[in-house]
Order: sequence, then structure tokens, then C-alpha cells
Amino acid sequence: MKHDALIEEMPKGALAQAGGGLYSVTPRMPLGCISPEQLDIINSVVRDFNLPGVRVTAGQRLKLQGIPKDQVRAVIDRLGPVGEFCHYYVQACPGSATCRMGMRDSMAMGERLETFLNTVTLPCKLKAGVSGCSMCCAESYVRDVGLVGRNGGWTVLFGGNAGKRVRTGDVLAENVSDDEALAIIARVLDLYAREAKSRERTARFVERVGVEAVRRVVFGGNAP
Repeated sequence: MKHDALIEEMPKGALAQAGGGLYSVTPRMPLGCISPEQLDIINSVVRDFNLPGVRVTAGQRLKLQGIPKDQVRAVIDRLGPVGEFCHYYVQACPGSATCRMGMRDSMAMGERLETFLNTVTLPCKLKAGVSGCSMCCAESYVRDVGLVGRNGGWTVLFGGNAGKRVRTGDVLAENVSDDEALAIIARVLDLYAREAKSRERTARFVERVGVEAVRRVVFGGNAP
């Protein structure tokens, strides 16, 4: 079976492992949070399907590996809501909720951002980082969409990338409120969805069209 056809056959969220024949599934953990009940579900799935265990990914999420192809759907069904596919990844630090350095509530903002992102369709995968202060523990400067909290509000960044071609995101706005930050993100992602090439990450998109062109569309004649 061709690779693209195999991908179409698999449920969303199932990834083929190297070596062939086995798959992995990443349970949904919004902002890195998981409840005791959800942990019990994951543990029971690992035991009942005789999986090799659970791995903590580089993005601090859990990954169930070693799932035979004919058991992938059953595993996801057993996981229930925990197995729901998360379209776009949002990483957030604890922020002002528990961190003494936090200047903004990054967890609450991250939740709002993830809820919004799951309503849009974009040309390529997207990673977002929400950091409650300039220490930037959520790596906001190298995310497609980044938020950095400061005393006066949020700094909004766009077009970052931490991959093979590292790029620092461009600042679109500073010292904006939660609602203003989300509105700016909605406008820039609308532009990205309309104008980006298929599978073109935001970093390459900004490099191609120019950040000033992005700012003109997002802010019109009122760019910061």
C-alpha cells in the first residue's frame, strides 16, 4: 500500500514508526495537563494491549508506542476523549498561576489559544508557545505563534521555527490584552491560511512574503 493511502486509512493521530508495521498514538494532554483518571485509562490501555510502555516526548507529552496496525483503532477507542486528535500543539509554562517569575496567566491564555486553533484549518502543522514572562520557558520565540507575557500585556510573535532552519519569530505587537492578542493571531492566521503554499510552515511563509507585508495586512494602516 502506498504511503499516502496508508495515512488516509489510519485514524487521525496515529503515526507510523520506523521499521514498519507498528504505530504510535499521543494521548491528548492540553497544555501538558492530565488527570489521575486519564492516567488510569492510559495505564489500562498499555496493560490490556500489552504495549511496551509510555514515552515522554521532547514536547513533554506522552506517547504510546508499539501498537500493531490492526489494534490502532481499538486503542484510540479505548482511550476515549484522551485519544482525541489535537490539530495544533500549544505549549504553555505555568505562568502567574504557580511561578514566582510569571507576569501573565499563560495557562489560561494557552487554553483559550488551543480552543481557537482547533476551529481553524491551516496549510501545515503549527506549534504555539505561551510564556508567562520573558524567561520564555514555552519557547515562544521559536514557535509558529508565540506569546510572551510582560507587565504591560502580551508580546505577539509570528513565524518562529526551532527546526533545521532556526528562525526567531517576528514581533507583531507588544503590551496587548488577552483579547487583543487573540484577535491579532486570528488575523495573521487568516492571512497565512489564504496565502501560504501547501505544507509551507509560517517561518518560510514570512521569509517569502516579508514581515512588513504581513503587518500591513494584519493591521492595515495602523501597524504598531
